[in-house]
Amino acid sequence: MFSLLYVDDEPDLLNLGKLFLERGGDFLVTTATSAHEGLEKLASGSFDAVISDYQMPVMDGIALLKEVRTAHGAIPFILFTGKGREEVVIEAINNGVDFYLQKGGAPRAQFAELRHKILVALEKRRALDALRDSEQRLADIINFLPDATFAINTDGVVIAWNKAFEIMSGIPASGIIGKGNYEYAFAFYPERRPILIDLILAPEEKIRDLGYTIIQREGDVLIVESGSPRPLGKPGYFLGKASLLYDKNGKIAGAIESVRDITEQRLADEQIRESESKYRELVENANTIILKLDMAGNVTFFNEFAQRFFGYGPDEILGKPVTGTIFPRTGSGSDRNSPHMMEDVVSHPEDHVHSENENITKQGERVWIQWWNKPIYDEEGKYTGLLCVGTDITKRKQAEDELRKENEKNRTLMDHASDAIFIVDAGTGLVVDANKKAQELVKRPLAELVTMPHCDLTPPEFHDACNAAFQNILREGSGSQPLVVIDSDRRHIPVLTSAALIDLGGRHYVMSIFHDISEIQMAQDALRLANRKLNLLAEITRHDIRNKLTVMGGYLDLVKDRPPEPDYSMYMKKLENIVGNIGENIEFTRLYQNLGVAAPDWQNVHDVFFHACARIDIRKICVQSDTDGLVIFADPLLERAFHNLAENVVLHGGTVSTIRISARESGDAAVIVIEDDGIGILPSDKEKIFSKGFGKNTGLGLFLVQEILSITGIIIRETGEYQKGARFELSVPPGAYRFPKKTRSDRCHILMHGSDYVRIQGD
Repeated sequence: MFSLLYVDDEPDLLNLGKLFLERGGDFLVTTATSAHEGLEKLASGSFDAVISDYQMPVMDGIALLKEVRTAHGAIPFILFTGKGREEVVIEAINNGVDFYLQKGGAPRAQFAELRHKILVALEKRRALDALRDSEQRLADIINFLPDATFAINTDGVVIAWNKAFEIMSGIPASGIIGKGNYEYAFAFYPERRPILIDLILAPEEKIRDLGYTIIQREGDVLIVESGSPRPLGKPGYFLGKASLLYDKNGKIAGAIESVRDITEQRLADEQIRESESKYRELVENANTIILKLDMAGNVTFFNEFAQRFFGYGPDEILGKPVTGTIFPRTGSGSDRNSPHMMEDVVSHPEDHVHSENENITKQGERVWIQWWNKPIYDEEGKYTGLLCVGTDITKRKQAEDELRKENEKNRTLMDHASDAIFIVDAGTGLVVDANKKAQELVKRPLAELVTMPHCDLTPPEFHDACNAAFQNILREGSGSQPLVVIDSDRRHIPVLTSAALIDLGGRHYVMSIFHDISEIQMAQDALRLANRKLNLLAEITRHDIRNKLTVMGGYLDLVKDRPPEPDYSMYMKKLENIVGNIGENIEFTRLYQNLGVAAPDWQNVHDVFFHACARIDIRKICVQSDTDGLVIFADPLLERAFHNLAENVVLHGGTVSTIRISARESGDAAVIVIEDDGIGILPSDKEKIFSKGFGKNTGLGLFLVQEILSITGIIIRETGEYQKGARFELSVPPGAYRFPKKTRSDRCHILMHGSDYVRIQGD
């Protein structure tokens, strides 16, 4: 008998599936109503296969599949769901699902198909386990060999890669086994190509053409030496042996090769020689000015690019002072001559010293060079000279001059721009100028903006992001990002910023353009809300109700068989409950589609709460109100939210004698507390009660409460103590509440039978 774990958030569907699957006597089914419960049962028990729904609260079937594959390996997993979208199927297959079966149709036929797929998956897994055991024995034998060894089949696919080869190449067996197309050549070469294992039957001429030397043959064994790129990118010399592999019928089944490093010191010497040659070639042919100076400022090295750039031949520049040749003695920028450069570098021996100089070519043309200078040391650690690497920035300097002139011309255009423009000093971070649109955006005059730190244009919580963006612009020269600015009324305004580093009069500034995207963001928020509502309504109508109909069909099928009592009565009771749940789901969609349609309004908390409670059969429960006349800005469905909270107390609070609503101010927010003296909420359920689908009925009551309150930014959480009563705290954001200036805090209102209430002194 096989042990199955069946996970679905529909208890009725679980019970129906268990009945059908256990009829044949070859399955024992354990059920779980959530992915987390399923993982707990997998951790504590042993199962042969897992069946799971896709769409479940908190963790869906794909997330459960990933967890199962990580923690429990290749246990068969069948996704059994009402979701039929192509992307769900693709994601399930990519994550290793064995089969995907869509709900719907006749239950008897559907569960028969599910039974068949489970048996196929179990048989497939048993065959794979047997093959894996056989391959593991072969891998253990090869891993025991001391030399780096690997093997391929006749298709050139790697079938073995031992530990010694992992160490030599740095490539793990898991990353290479099963790969073909000369993938194993990357252990030695930077490209796919035939290597020794592919040349066992090749003529000696072809083997030599591929770089192998000292070729010997001993029957089917080919032995060579090779000087080739070594694993991990270092040059090396190796002794390699390769031989054919045969199957039990004497046919060629593949080949095997072992490799041994034989010339470590020889490789090291060649590496040094090759490195020196490449370095000299790189320096001589680099498209960058490279020169060396001795301690007296004389040129000791002048690469070919520098010669072409400045127009000097080696005889004209080597051994000559740099000042008076490429460094002018007088003129703009001439104060940065070689003695000064030498002093700067020697005083900072561990740093590259950066400078920008105006230099001169042999033809007298003045050019601007950006220099990176570094001291040179001898073997005793003494300074012997200076290495200078230069980049021509003449065009950049010319462009900066042109930009500065253009900026001066465009001052009038800036003031008439449709977007806000701020000019910030790159060194101090202070605002130095702002156009008219900028002054209107933040509601501050130019006199107040000038000398203001640029980050003070944003709320305090955005200062870190503002500083990071500013530093990035200084490094990169430009950048853009969304940001929030704050005006003199403390109103937060979303903007899209685009900034660039500019040069004005020889000083660097950051020009930032702020585009107000308040209306765009409001439209996006409205679209997100509409999409969320549409998705949820579709989920309820297509998934939840469809699941209920599937279960209903199953029980109707069972009733047709005329089962004896008490099964018949139990099945009929299930059908009645399902019809009721479908009706509740449809009622929720009617309420939810109106959420956010009407504009929020100011509402008296006391009046709305009492009206909501008056619509509920509160029996002998006393309802108290002490809200100090609090008025809040909320969605018109606020009364429905209060109604659901009070109804939740009546249905699930146990023995409740009092429901109380109170309000207080906490910092810059208002806190509304709705509490009772019933049984309270389990600590493990506090984070789940507002999730869609959680609860004993439809699981939509508290979810709807949270959705209604979130329209105007009100946050709800449960803070009660189990066995002492439930306590819901509603946090109303700044600006969305009002307390009357004169209140009587010693007054408490109690709801009586009917629609009237009395006011009683004290609590």
